[in-house]
Amino acid sequence: MQNGLPLANWKNRISLLFGRLIGFRVAGNSMSPTLEDGAAVLIKPLTDFHIGDIVLANHPFKQSVRILKRIRTISPEGTYYLTGDNPAESTDSRSFGSIQGKDMIGKAVCRFEIVESVFMSL
Repeated sequence: MQNGLPLANWKNRISLLFGRLIGFRVAGNSMSPTLEDGAAVLIKPLTDFHIGDIVLANHPFKQSVRILKRIRTISPEGTYYLTGDNPAESTDSRSFGSIQGKDMIGKAVCRFEIVESVFMSL
């Protein structure tokens, strides 16, 4: 396990193939050092959420944007206070408030190594 999330195993890879997990690529440094820009994670949708989980959620004001943050608090009203691990680089609940449960997509369960193929023209 590196940086709080284990590396995907064969069961995770099969779950990805069958659509039980969702692949997501990190954009930006808001979760650094836990997850660096360009890292890939596998997300388990529609699961229970707990304080400390890294989750994927819909941005509350930007319809096409998804955010990957850590749950800091959960309120009795079913809202989640999310923050990045790198506060200096993160736009999160400190600026836009708590996230409604309906906007939570899933929980990061593991890192996923993507091998980029490089082809040489002959």
